[in-house]
This record gives sequence, structure tokens and C-alpha cells, in this order.
Amino acid sequence: MRNLLRFVKVYHFVLLFILIESFSLFLYINNHNFQKSKFSSFIGEYSGILYKSVENINSYFHLEQENMNLINENAKLRSLLSKEKLTEHFESTIFEFNYIPSKVIFNSVYKSNNYIRLNKGKVDGVEKGMGIIVKHGVIGQVVSVSKNYCLVISILNQRSSVPISHNKSSQNGNLIWTGRNYFEGEINDIPNHANIRIGDTISTNGYSAIFPEGINIAIVKSFEKGNETGLYAINTTFLNDMNSINNVYIVNSLRKEEKLSLENNKE
Repeated sequence: MRNLLRFVKVYHFVLLFILIESFSLFLYINNHNFQKSKFSSFIGEYSGILYKSVENINSYFHLEQENMNLINENAKLRSLLSKEKLTEHFESTIFEFNYIPSKVIFNSVYKSNNYIRLNKGKVDGVEKGMGIIVKHGVIGQVVSVSKNYCLVISILNQRSSVPISHNKSSQNGNLIWTGRNYFEGEINDIPNHANIRIGDTISTNGYSAIFPEGINIAIVKSFEKGNETGLYAINTTFLNDMNSINNVYIVNSLRKEEKLSLENNKE
């Protein structure tokens, strides 16, 4: 403690200078959008390198399970491609979306607004606005891209909303997260006349220009009719454990621009 006080006493002018310079730099960047964007891109690139190094160490201990998952996925794809004729639904999905495989190098689940970092960026064809999915569910949406990495707003974020459909009734709504348990989400816009049951499956409805239709994302955990609103309050359990995701797919919608163009030109 005595040595620390002596150090501060000797170098207090230098420390004060560094503090003032750091605060000035913070104010300058925070109040200029261009510099703020460049700084965020710079930080994203180099923090991505750090996260990737840590993730490489963690990945070593999950190789066996990851290889098994990849083998199962490849087996299913080979089975589909070996059929003489693809179904109409599968064929349309193939030509509407491209998938970029990626790996999670940073993921948070315990904050009010969580984010994910992936090891793919502009050089891999990733763009802002692309969706992120896994086998059992939606993960989030790309909000920022650097040369080799991208930042994803997680579905475990209170600013996130996923267009969904209740499979049995075909009623549509939006799945949101309330900031509590990372296993659970909520749906508050399905009408009371829909026949809801515990255990029913919730899937993406294809209304979004980002995610393919028919991705199972959650099941109904509990529900309650809203007498005043006429809408259910539905609690759901995510099919995917957001705290254990490793390999994901970045979804490139080939018809996104066309869909958005129609929406922007509507009267």
C-alpha cells in the first residue's frame, strides 16, 4: 500500500494527463458518429481475435460432441439429397436462402440485453441484418460486421422480436424475451379463440425477410387468457439451450431486398 501511494505521488501528473486524455477521447468518439463507427469496428476486430483464441482452447474439450453433431447433420442432408424428388417446400427453401456456417466465439446469456460474436465477417459475405439459426431454433440477427467477425443481437435481448406461428392453430405472433430466465420467452399477441395446449410447438412463420419458415423455436410452457385484451399471455421454453451454442448458420435471404422493396413501396 505504501509503495502504491509513493508511485501515485511520483507520477500523479502523468496519471492525471492519461485520465484527462482518455476522457477527452471518449467524449470525441461518443459525439461523432463516423469516429464512433470506426472505433467500434476496430474494437470488434481485435476483441474478436481475443475471443477466438479463448474459444479455440474451449473447443478442444468439445471436439467429440461437435464431431458427432456434424456427422448427424451431414447424414440428414445426404438423406434428403439422395431422394429422387425434393418436396416443393424444401425446394423453395433451398433457392430462397444461402447458409454460411460459423462458430460462436463469445456469447452472453445473463444480461438484460445479450450479444453474440461469430468468427465470420465481410470477407465471408456476412452483412448487417442477416439472421442466425441452429438446428433447433433462432439465435439472433447480425447488427455489426467487421472484416473477419460479426456481432449478433441475441434473441435473449429485450430489443429482439421473432415472428412466429403456433403450429396447431396457424395463429401468428411475436416471440420476445423479458430478461429473466434464458430458457424462456413470451408471446402476447395470439387471440383467445386459438386452441392452445401445453407442449404445443412454436415455429418461425416466414413473415420475416430474415428467417426461413418452419424452424421450430420453442414449446408452450404455460398460458393464460387475457379477458381485457382478448389475447393469450403464453410462456414458452426455448428448444435450444442458448448457453451451449457453438456451431451456427448465418442465413442469407436471396429474396430479402425484393420483399423489403415491396414493403417500402406499399401505400
